[in-house]
Amino acid sequence: MTRININDAKNKITAIFMNVGVCKEEAAIIADMLVEADQRGVNSHGILCTARYVRLIREGKMRPNMAVNVIRDNGTVAVWDGNRSSGQILGYRAMEDAMKKAKQHGIGCVCVKGANHFGALAYYAQMAQKAGMIGYAMGTGDSTMAPFGGCEKVIGNNPVAVAAPAHNEVSPVLDMAMTVVANGKLTNMRRQGIETIPEGWGLDREGMPTTSMKDYYTVPPMAGYKGWGMAVMVDILAGVLFGGGTGDRAKDVSEGPSLMMVAFDIASFNDPDKYYTDIDARIAELKGSKLAKNSKGIFMPGEMEDKKYKASVASGTVEVLPENLKMVNDVAEEMGLEGIKEV
Repeated sequence: MTRININDAKNKITAIFMNVGVCKEEAAIIADMLVEADQRGVNSHGILCTARYVRLIREGKMRPNMAVNVIRDNGTVAVWDGNRSSGQILGYRAMEDAMKKAKQHGIGCVCVKGANHFGALAYYAQMAQKAGMIGYAMGTGDSTMAPFGGCEKVIGNNPVAVAAPAHNEVSPVLDMAMTVVANGKLTNMRRQGIETIPEGWGLDREGMPTTSMKDYYTVPPMAGYKGWGMAVMVDILAGVLFGGGTGDRAKDVSEGPSLMMVAFDIASFNDPDKYYTDIDARIAELKGSKLAKNSKGIFMPGEMEDKKYKASVASGTVEVLPENLKMVNDVAEEMGLEGIKEV
């Protein structure tokens, strides 16, 4: 790993996106989201994505600035056509709108079809969390996973994220794909020249387990048939329900992925003070339960990522993979811009 300055990285990535026609506000939001993913240790969705997004904009597969058509809106639920705008900006604006709706109606839900790669879903769920709400986000993806019992890639890893605010305890954040591991992690490993992958992470073209990067074809669903079932339901809720892209239709060259952003206003369900007392007590109860032999502790969902993020903020720096930094700086150099410096 190599270390870079957070502000320098955000400023340089903002400049890269502005170079391909993205307005300053949207470019800064994308840069913030990419750098934060690395701050949380999610290198598969961090600055690595910069080059991909630049390529998609140049190829006309991603609009440089958000252009949305509101198809439906009944006050609580809205459906947008994102017209292949940035998935990260669409997700950001959709959660903003979902939060406004939740303030009025208790729950707000904004669905977006015709999106683009949307990065780490935790960011959107945490937008609601930081505003004192519970955030829920899910999205479809292009075909990266075979069904349980099959060997053909026909469904995305279809991630889900949920974030709930706590007061004295670490606020839980769940962000997971329906595959055993995010496909981006294996992509990173391949880029690093790693030839052997962990057992259980890959299947070959016949649907048989493999630890060979050369033979790797697809990632199996997490927990077998359970992960497969969850992926199907995300396909339905975050895609089929409102006409969003699923499977191959969610590819960059087709309709693009789709998103569902939901915000829950806690005050509409409970007295906020009681909620915070209860969630802190429940987290403390769970973390204080008896440890397994040789256990290093009980961690809440997102707790380890939260520690990495806070340490990154405290130091003003973030660790990134050297090859990912090189990809960003290669784009900057090609544009005649200054690259991100190591510290």
